[in-house]
Amino acid sequence: MSSCFFMASCENDVDAVKALGARVGGIDVGKDVAIYVSNDGKLGAKLTAPLMNRYLLDSSKMIEFPQSIHVDFYKDSNQIESQLSAKYAKYKETENIVFLKEDVIIFNTLGDTLWCKEMYWDQNTGKFYTEQDVVVKQHSPLAKIYGKGLEANQNLTDIRIFKPQPNSYAIIQDSSSLNP
Repeated sequence: MSSCFFMASCENDVDAVKALGARVGGIDVGKDVAIYVSNDGKLGAKLTAPLMNRYLLDSSKMIEFPQSIHVDFYKDSNQIESQLSAKYAKYKETENIVFLKEDVIIFNTLGDTLWCKEMYWDQNTGKFYTEQDVVVKQHSPLAKIYGKGLEANQNLTDIRIFKPQPNSYAIIQDSSSLNP
């Protein structure tokens, strides 16, 4: 009977590994984080950020993304349906609501795009909402709508602008040109 043992190892700088998940005075700090969210066992979203601060002493259990945030929303576990990016985000764990600000952009695979300075993302309902100025570009009908206040679902297929503003337009196909 013979045996063979193979051993392999790698070495990481201990200080570099500790810095990835550092705790600074009641704050968990994560660098280059990727968070996966599942719905009924299927990938629902992937969140990435260069820096995440989780405040442990705060009773509201807040997580802050001070450098930027990017989220891919999945239609099923392998197909991205829409994407979100913002320069800043703050997540209140107890409410399941994310506050987004600074160059908030959301777009879907159909070509619909939403721009605003700040908005909320309610993860309980899967909706975005804001009372601020927004710009929405839609693919069908071709439209660019300026407004104040908005509510939309995560994939941007149901968008309601509360107060459309001047200079908005929509190009609607003439129904007489359609074949019966």
